[in-house]
Amino acid sequence: MGISEALGRVDADLERGHTYLAQQRLAGLIAAHPSDLTLRARRAAVHRRVGDRVQAGRWGFLTEDVTAAELAAFERAYRSPAVRLRALRLAGDPWRELSPEARDRYLTLTAAAKAETPAGEGEMSTLGCLGVFLGLLAVTTVVAVGLWTSIAYLIGLVL
Repeated sequence: MGISEALGRVDADLERGHTYLAQQRLAGLIAAHPSDLTLRARRAAVHRRVGDRVQAGRWGFLTEDVTAAELAAFERAYRSPAVRLRALRLAGDPWRELSPEARDRYLTLTAAAKAETPAGEGEMSTLGCLGVFLGLLAVTTVVAVGLWTSIAYLIGLVL
């Protein structure tokens, strides 16, 4: 199914008042086309229609028609800039296609997310990997010795 056919189904769903189904169709389209800003604007509009300011702010973040109330609701629900950036579910760097206002919002968010995350966070150091390895080795040794002792004890009972 192409984008235009799926959007036709979204429109039909909305005419029948099936906003949840329209949201699901748009979610699938955005998953397949994460950098398509028109799909994000449509999803924001559906969330706006049902009064969900958080999701309207999330999906409208990169659009021109997002309101300050929606952005504030999105920021309250997703407190960390890094979490907000991940919640946008972007593939690639869409900043060239954005309006100047949306571009400023996006660049401010990415800068805040970078400033929030210390360099190297999320990466395990060599010392950390060595510690995990030694811990697993110790646990494996204890299990092996315990198993060997149990078997030797059972054999001693039988003989």
